[in-house]
Amino acid sequence: MHSSRFLASLIALGVAVASSAGAAPSASPSGIARTPRALAVTSRLPAPPEGVAELKFAEMFKTPIGPKGLEPTERLRLLDGRRVRMVGYVVQQQPPIPGAFLLSPLPVFAGDEDESLADDIPPSAVLVRLPHARQARVPALPGLVQVSGTLHVGESEAGSRVATAHLELDAASERALVTSMPRKQKASR
Repeated sequence: MHSSRFLASLIALGVAVASSAGAAPSASPSGIARTPRALAVTSRLPAPPEGVAELKFAEMFKTPIGPKGLEPTERLRLLDGRRVRMVGYVVQQQPPIPGAFLLSPLPVFAGDEDESLADDIPPSAVLVRLPHARQARVPALPGLVQVSGTLHVGESEAGSRVATAHLELDAASERALVTSMPRKQKASR
């Protein structure tokens, strides 16, 4: 199997892998140069803190997919309203969603202008909201990131897309993200 497909398969299954996220330059012209150290996944992660559950993208939908299409797992339903930690990639999205971003099991680019309804964003992508920086435009961050916050299961609008769940970032994750952003992207906190 090709190495990038193998890596993508591991990520889709929820396996945390080593990444050079803390040092890679951003692919986004409006992005920040580095992923904040507190969010970067550069080695195997320790267990989440007390009171925070680990949620992997592979745990979101029942498999195999049945006649009803994608159905949330019992685990996803049980985590609704609880604090979770997720590891994934910030979707490179043009234009960025003010005060939010999509977290995906795979690195993807989404441009509303050309392919808004025919992009490669996996259905398990989660909308991540910044509760105190509602106008901040989060740039694409290179490599794997870890975020934690309160999970809410149910459809959430993400720009022109709909996500199955959203995560309200914890203060520490939001602070790490916002303090590393250039002033113009922070807009009004």
